[in-house]
Amino acid sequence: MTLVTNSPFAVLTLLLFTTYFCLMMGISNAAFLNTPPMMITSQRMTVSQRYNHRQKQYYHHVPRSFHKTRHPYSHPRSHPIGSRLMATDNSTVEKLQQQANKMKLEAEKLEAELNLEKIQKLERAIGAVENIPDEKKRSQKLSDIRADIKALASRIDPSVLESLEKAIVVAEEEKMNSATSSADSAESSRVSTETNLYAKRKRIVSSMNNDKDKDKITKAELAAAVEIYVLLPKSMRRALARAIDLDENRTDPAIVVLNLFDLRDSLSDERLQKLYMEELSREKENIGKTQQPLDKAENTVPMLQRREPDDPFNPFSYPDANNIRDVNTMVENFLPRQTRKEGMVPTKEEAEMFAVQVLGKVGKKTFQPSGPMEPVSGGFLIRGKMVSQLKEDGDKLIELLDESIVDILPKEWSEKYQVSYIVDPTPQMLVDDNVNGSPVLLVHGRDMSPSTNVLLTTGVSSVSLFLTFVFALSIFGQNDTVMQRITEAQGQQDYDLTWFNQLITPYLVALGITQVCHELSHLVVAKKDGFKITPPTILPLLTLPYLSFQNRIKTSPKNLSSLFNFAFAGPAVGMAVSLLLLILGLQMTMGMTPEQVQYSPSVPVGFLKLSSLGANIVDYILGGGDGIILQQDPNTPVLLHPFAIAGFSGLMINAIDSIPLAGTDGGRMSQALLGRPGHTAFSGLIYFGLLLYTVFSGHQDIFLSYLFVTSFTQRDLEVPARNEVDQAGIGQAALALIIWSVAILTLSPVN
Repeated sequence: MTLVTNSPFAVLTLLLFTTYFCLMMGISNAAFLNTPPMMITSQRMTVSQRYNHRQKQYYHHVPRSFHKTRHPYSHPRSHPIGSRLMATDNSTVEKLQQQANKMKLEAEKLEAELNLEKIQKLERAIGAVENIPDEKKRSQKLSDIRADIKALASRIDPSVLESLEKAIVVAEEEKMNSATSSADSAESSRVSTETNLYAKRKRIVSSMNNDKDKDKITKAELAAAVEIYVLLPKSMRRALARAIDLDENRTDPAIVVLNLFDLRDSLSDERLQKLYMEELSREKENIGKTQQPLDKAENTVPMLQRREPDDPFNPFSYPDANNIRDVNTMVENFLPRQTRKEGMVPTKEEAEMFAVQVLGKVGKKTFQPSGPMEPVSGGFLIRGKMVSQLKEDGDKLIELLDESIVDILPKEWSEKYQVSYIVDPTPQMLVDDNVNGSPVLLVHGRDMSPSTNVLLTTGVSSVSLFLTFVFALSIFGQNDTVMQRITEAQGQQDYDLTWFNQLITPYLVALGITQVCHELSHLVVAKKDGFKITPPTILPLLTLPYLSFQNRIKTSPKNLSSLFNFAFAGPAVGMAVSLLLLILGLQMTMGMTPEQVQYSPSVPVGFLKLSSLGANIVDYILGGGDGIILQQDPNTPVLLHPFAIAGFSGLMINAIDSIPLAGTDGGRMSQALLGRPGHTAFSGLIYFGLLLYTVFSGHQDIFLSYLFVTSFTQRDLEVPARNEVDQAGIGQAALALIIWSVAILTLSPVN
């Protein structure tokens, strides 16, 4: 291969390419990995010249063992061996003699390989000979080729000649018994048979060294080889990857280097040169096709693909995938803060353990990387593609990777870190053909429990419980009998309020039942799917007893279907139990005795009208559905059984928890159905829609405080699932639409 260029970069490229060819032709891998490319010469010698030269003078292509005894930059080239032996002791002399014997064996091996290469060239010459129209000349040429092959075969191993003579006799017999046209075919078959014998001999020559001396690449050598590989031009990297049936764009450089090392004996420099020239031609064609005037090219680039600066005042600003600040900002928007806990983010060396040792071994059966790891906030991304054998089954991919991690990596690694299969969270996804971005592997910490202060969460829960108790007191505030008795007790300094506690207990117990059923549903799904959650934190709200019980996921769910089931189970069961309590309480209201009515709690009509669903149920059961209750003054109290008020409150609380915002249960359902990018957009629309509704509708009682509290406590998305590429199914989408419809009916006020 000849490249004519004046570019220093092209010259360096040629030197690196020549270095790799030397490795493929049998020179030890350590010389390639440890010797600078400038020290590998392209000068060619015959085998005998090379052998004699080594006997007289140190030659720069020395065995690996001798490289290890000297600095790679200090190869003596002008001092005879004899003069150096005079200054050494007997042990050194014996060592050098052993090295000389090893060099002799290597010379014999190189000579055999060169003869085999010549034989292969003669075989390829047969095709040209067969096109000669003159039969006499064609036969003469074939005879000359046969003689040359026999001569070369005798240099490799005289024992091969007997097999060759038999093949020649067979060819001659076929030639005598067949037509002239078939003679050429028989001759080709004979030469092919000879070549097969030489190939067998080549395998024998390749195994001249003992198995115990077989080369093994070390971590240091691998790292050095990867550094050289990634510096090669892209066309050269593609050619090397194609030579071992890999895709350079989808395979990690370390995997390419390992495969090149393992298959080095089966690669020929002719094939590598051919592949390289093909890639160069393809690259020139692509450059010619894409080259166009600058003004025309700018006009043809779509608006979203222009790399505008990330300017917040520019509506067409575009985060740059090559800017680490833009990358980390986008990743931090998509992944929660728990993924970036101090001490739980893997280091580069720890992430490389997975990329090199695991994917380097099972990458062809699981996930083929397309480039080096990319550091992001909270871990490392590995781009690539799942192998087709897994049939786009992300759960199976994670299962195979987990098994390989347990078998290959230390136990401490799998206890601290994990690998998740997610969609690309970087700016690269904005220009990807896939709406949600291409799948990537994320190496990150396993423990994602929130690092919130325990005193803070305890304090928030205490405030919420206090507000719940105040709400329980307020439902008796318009009962004249109860308030009069409390006033009399205070005047008489009678602080025995056992009778009052008996009044509010049914409400608190019924409200607690709705929330306990909600939380138990979460816990059952988490236990079933094998991930951990935190104890709930009670969030406050002024209009209702409380906002919700917030529990965080500490470890990753198996997939998005598992996340959806976890999120759906809580509010669905909570709503169902609340509706049952509401209906039961209304039935018990109609059956209350006069004494019970005298001490029953009440809520104003305005409170009931906060929920279209709840208010119409109350009006239908108690008033026959004619609007008798709802048409009254908003301040008019409506006497209800405590179970009915608890059911109404629980229905409102669970409906609010179903709103698809950020990290709420509704947000988890949205994330499982739409993915992180889709959920982020959908959640943003819901947030601003509620904000506009609150400002312009005059209904500021619930949503204003809800948006305020959620902005501080549930603004992050959920932690990554192990498999976030396979989204939830159609059946789960139908369930989400049902529960969101019920939530809309519940939270829509009566006009």
